[in-house]
Amino acid sequence: MDQSKIISVLSENLNEGYRIIYEDESLSPSIEWVEWVSQSDDEEDYIVEVTFSDDSTKTFPKGVNLRQIWHEDI
Repeated sequence: MDQSKIISVLSENLNEGYRIIYEDESLSPSIEWVEWVSQSDDEEDYIVEVTFSDDSTKTFPKGVNLRQIWHEDI
């Protein structure tokens, strides 16, 4: 994996076509869809729900620091 291609992002800025690099260096499947899910009437109160190419999902709180890499750069 080309370390120079890794991008640090907040959970709300994850992008389709990328893969998440977890703390243990394992990789997620490619991201298919990123959705902001409201938790209340406050527009800043939301979680980030990510759907992957294998149809699995993972939910992150807003503002979590993550690393991602384009699926073709693995």
